[in-house]
Amino acid sequence: MSRIDARNKVYGATAYTQDINRPGQCYLALVRSPWPHARVTGIDTSRARAVPGVIAVFTAEDLGTRRYGVFVRDVPMLAQDEVRFVGERVAVVAAESREAAERAANLVDVAYEPLPAVLTMEEALQSDAAPVDPHPWSYPGALVKPEDGVNRQWRATVQVGDVEEGWRNTAYRVRAEYFTPGIHQGYLEPHAYVAEYGPDGRYHLWMPNKSPYSLRKELADCLEIDPGQIEIHPVPLGGDFGGKGTPMDAPLCLWAARRLGRPVKLVLRYAEELTATNPRHDAKITIEVGCDAAGHLTAMQMVARFNGGAYAGLKPAGTLQAALTVGDAYRLPHVDILAERVYTHTVPRGNMRTPAAPQLYFAWESALDELARSAGFDPIDFRRRNLRQDGDNLWGTRALEWRGVPTLEAAVGAFRPLPVPPGWRSGTGIALYHRGTHAASMHVRARRQQENVVVYLPFPETGTGSHTVAHKVFAEVLQVAPERLRIEQAPTGELGPSAGIGGSRATAGLAAAAEAIREAWQRDPDAPEVTVSVNPTTEPVTAYCVEIAQVAVDPETGAIAIPQLVVAVDVAEVINPIAHQIQIEGGAVMGLGGALMEDLAFADGRPQAANLADYKLPTMADVPLPTVVLVPGGRGVGPHNVKAVGELSNVPTAAAIANAIHDAVGVRVRELPLTAERVWRALQEASLPAAD
Repeated sequence: MSRIDARNKVYGATAYTQDINRPGQCYLALVRSPWPHARVTGIDTSRARAVPGVIAVFTAEDLGTRRYGVFVRDVPMLAQDEVRFVGERVAVVAAESREAAERAANLVDVAYEPLPAVLTMEEALQSDAAPVDPHPWSYPGALVKPEDGVNRQWRATVQVGDVEEGWRNTAYRVRAEYFTPGIHQGYLEPHAYVAEYGPDGRYHLWMPNKSPYSLRKELADCLEIDPGQIEIHPVPLGGDFGGKGTPMDAPLCLWAARRLGRPVKLVLRYAEELTATNPRHDAKITIEVGCDAAGHLTAMQMVARFNGGAYAGLKPAGTLQAALTVGDAYRLPHVDILAERVYTHTVPRGNMRTPAAPQLYFAWESALDELARSAGFDPIDFRRRNLRQDGDNLWGTRALEWRGVPTLEAAVGAFRPLPVPPGWRSGTGIALYHRGTHAASMHVRARRQQENVVVYLPFPETGTGSHTVAHKVFAEVLQVAPERLRIEQAPTGELGPSAGIGGSRATAGLAAAAEAIREAWQRDPDAPEVTVSVNPTTEPVTAYCVEIAQVAVDPETGAIAIPQLVVAVDVAEVINPIAHQIQIEGGAVMGLGGALMEDLAFADGRPQAANLADYKLPTMADVPLPTVVLVPGGRGVGPHNVKAVGELSNVPTAAAIANAIHDAVGVRVRELPLTAERVWRALQEASLPAAD
């Protein structure tokens, strides 16, 4: 089954936001802070205004105090009085050309008084730490209260059983700290905006955003207008991976379009993307876990801290909920978890594919491996004896079935070690992840046009093939020949509010919408058009991914190669086998990138990898083609019986590789990325004589 958008993309006919131009438009460029924390004592725009083609230069003095956010509304459109991270917007220039706007932006003179900066979570959580935000509980949507302590953005705990009782029954116990860096989502298309304010008082916006209706409300809240005054126009996304679900610079663009009385266009440079957008949270995770003499898990304590950066507004409220279910794939009777997100004077963090899970499961599955080896158990057998089985009534996720063991067996059955270079050492590591499957709520419209049918969806094509899946599902359910069915995204003015795409929810929601449209036309066969609203309720379904990595390590240099990666995935029905396979392979490759090379490398609050020469993304030469094994027969959700797949295979990769490195050379690397230098240093430290 081919992608319905493939031809236009291959031939360059697809119009992304950067390709859109409106009559009379001008161009914006941003002036950004070079300091992580400073007071703005003055802004001189005279040299910038003198540049030919410059129309205006705006500062916070022009905009007022409006703030925005996905949930917590704490992000200013332009910095007000002080800057809180390197790259924060300080001023905006409007000009007749992009070149003039950028040239003028470089000539805006901003006077700063540098202030002490809180750059790490350790600094932020000290008892005498200065607050990054003095009143984070005061914003609409705030997730903390004054009693939560200084520099917290979000805080939650889980306690199951009695951990102290669990420790009394423990024969083997390990405690370790794990670190993961901030990394960028790696989409090809940068953030881009075209904004227009019409004579009828309506705002129009073109931008890559996967949740248009949520975006519209967020913008309306910021601008203090009715959401119906804003129209989000359809555009495809040139990649998302969680990074394009926020307003980002859109409130400023809409404000500028109205103030100037003409359309505006802003396209970020990639240096801005890597410096000032919404990367994945870096994390420090401490885990203590134990088992009894027979190898059964007894208790786990975890403290997981995530660097949220200078503002809390660039992520949904539940972005770290994965922290509250770590370990629930296993029979684990006693649990104590503390998870929190922390303010620092660094770029605000946001969502990335499977929010928080790659960080958490690198730590958790590494800790399980350490426990198994310290207790003398084979890591695969250790997981086999502890994985939840059908009928287990334990804490955490509730599911119709637990297919961890058969998925593990499928991975083991497919794994065949390959030869490694002479002198290199081979090792094998295993890790797993599971997540629930949900269905998105949405409004969908279907229109008959003679013998053809057009289906209007409320969300864009993000590059994953969701519109192609919709095409197949609606063609089958409505019994329309594929060549007579067209899938389009509707502007926000034409459909009711919908949740958007993300969280591996689209396919099940689309199947429910297709069934609802079929039933509507059965009730009224002559209706030329029907609009349905679906808010599917689904039974608790979970899907597993088990990965086994073979690594080759050069003990002289620490260099790492990955001869083989087996990815076993628990599935129900598969609607589009090619797209399904691509999601699994692409996720595993993304996991490899995060495991081995990706790192924004913050120093003094500034990302050091601020261009695509320094920020290393994996290429085909860097990674093996994963061996994918499907484990069919699972119980899915919705009328098409599907399970989530888009956010599975990227999660366990790092832990599987770290565990394989230990198996190969006997050293444990607890910080990502797993570079040759870190492996080499661990080998050197392991070879040093013990201190007296």
